[in-house]
Amino acid sequence: MLRDTTLINAAIEQGLLAADEVARLQLQARRERRNLLTFVCFSTRTPLAALYRAYAELHAIVYIDDTLQPDPKRLRKLPRSLSERRLMVPLLIGRGLKEKKLSGTGLQKSGNDGDNTEHTERFILAVADPEDHAGIEQARRILGGNMDVRLALPNTIQRVIEQHSPLVLASATTDGKSSQAKAFDPVALLDTLFEEAYLQRASDIHFEPLKESFQIRLRVDGRLQYYPERLSPADGQSLMSRMKVLAGMDIAEQRQPQDGSMSHEIIETNATFDVRAACLPTRFGERATLRLLGTDAEALTLEQIGFSSTSLAQFRATIRRPYGMVLITGPTGSGKSTTLYSALQEIVGSDTNIMTAEDPIEYVMDGISQVHVSGKVSFASALRSFLRHDPDVIMVGEIRDGETASIALKAAMTGHLVFSTLHTNSAIASINRLIDMGVERYLIGSTLAAVIAQRLVRRLCDTCKEAYEPDAQQKSLLSDVNKEGNDFKLYRPKGCAHCLGSGYRGRLALFETLWIDDAMGELITRDADEITLRQEASHFSSLSQDGRDKLIAGSTSWEELARLSLIGHDAWDMNEKDAESTA
Repeated sequence: MLRDTTLINAAIEQGLLAADEVARLQLQARRERRNLLTFVCFSTRTPLAALYRAYAELHAIVYIDDTLQPDPKRLRKLPRSLSERRLMVPLLIGRGLKEKKLSGTGLQKSGNDGDNTEHTERFILAVADPEDHAGIEQARRILGGNMDVRLALPNTIQRVIEQHSPLVLASATTDGKSSQAKAFDPVALLDTLFEEAYLQRASDIHFEPLKESFQIRLRVDGRLQYYPERLSPADGQSLMSRMKVLAGMDIAEQRQPQDGSMSHEIIETNATFDVRAACLPTRFGERATLRLLGTDAEALTLEQIGFSSTSLAQFRATIRRPYGMVLITGPTGSGKSTTLYSALQEIVGSDTNIMTAEDPIEYVMDGISQVHVSGKVSFASALRSFLRHDPDVIMVGEIRDGETASIALKAAMTGHLVFSTLHTNSAIASINRLIDMGVERYLIGSTLAAVIAQRLVRRLCDTCKEAYEPDAQQKSLLSDVNKEGNDFKLYRPKGCAHCLGSGYRGRLALFETLWIDDAMGELITRDADEITLRQEASHFSSLSQDGRDKLIAGSTSWEELARLSLIGHDAWDMNEKDAESTA
């Protein structure tokens, strides 16, 4: 296995870690007698896989992050003592390949050196330490064939050896149970999952029972990805039981949905985050979803969430008003809460009394009175109580019914600044949604200050994104953004150690903004329909427009906008018609 200092130095050379920060952490780790590599990873929230990728990039070695499929024949030939001691395992990638003779640590041709090509089996030797030349050469002599040496995580290799070793398979055949199942530790695995989710900045962990196995997935940057270890149904049930005990659920109840919560502490850095758990019975057993709350509290700034300079200035002016309502809309998981918390972080101070009603409390903020809405405390009852506590700013986690909407708007009319969220597809649709809830139009027109609809897209990794020339169709669809007709480039993902090979690092929000002025308030009061409101809005910017601006700026990719149907012929035709109607 590679030495800790080797990995850290490679990460510094690749720009993944800052040398001065590593020097500070090194002194602290020595003073507190901590493992340096683990302490650096958790302090900087850098997964170990990123450090291995950085080493692979620095030394031009292929890094494998997929599920490893061992070559059974060669695995039987390679002594298990050698595999476990040197952490190496042969993988099968194809048969009968015609390979040319190559030099170095990559493909090595065996057999007749006088012939430039020959039909032979090619395989990969996954190793945890490419600098272990003696071990690699020993494996080459034992296994023969064309061998391609590649780098993989030590834990991944160890897991393959434990699952596919001939001794383990023979044991499973004779007694029906493998040694891996006997040694399964649900306590350690759950802790490992929380730590990995924390390092990768995952928002959710999914436990999913299948017919013959139990899989785990993490949601990172809005996309689900498999955790490499797939469990047996019995091990999955043990993991579920451990989670339910910590979350305060009934482990004997498996036929009804349950909710619970827990906290987890990262021992290496003393960081603590809350976890909201939900269980649901499915065909093959109980599944669970764990939502990690408050792991990205440091990102709660308006500059980081994606507002354009113009919208940011307008939003800052709006949230400093003494009264009125600001609505953030969008589907579940679109970043509404993050935007609200960022706004509160901007205005919190010793001279401001801020009170919030939330379900659940996702970020604990100093200087703010936060109330958790439960069965005994509803949003409406919390709002009524807030008005007797002399608040300056009120935040309602979500407007779910007409009573809550009416109380919130009346509070905004009587000298309070109110923030809340609503589930609608667009900013202007929020007005009709409030009307459908039974709120009077005059109340909406006189108190609503701004409505912001948002979606999340993945942010291109600034380290590895690559530019390309847009084709004629893309230029045509972006002509309104590039009104001067200048040449421009688009960017696409590539993959590096900084982004763990995905080409994206983090997410940013796309915003549709509607600022309510006197004219717009009058239109709302006079029962104007949605089309009229959109045509007459003088302070309005669409999601599609904001997305194209960020595409041109190189912040996201064409594929991300297409995934949300914000670019393409349908979206363009709609925007063209809107522009013509407005004109």
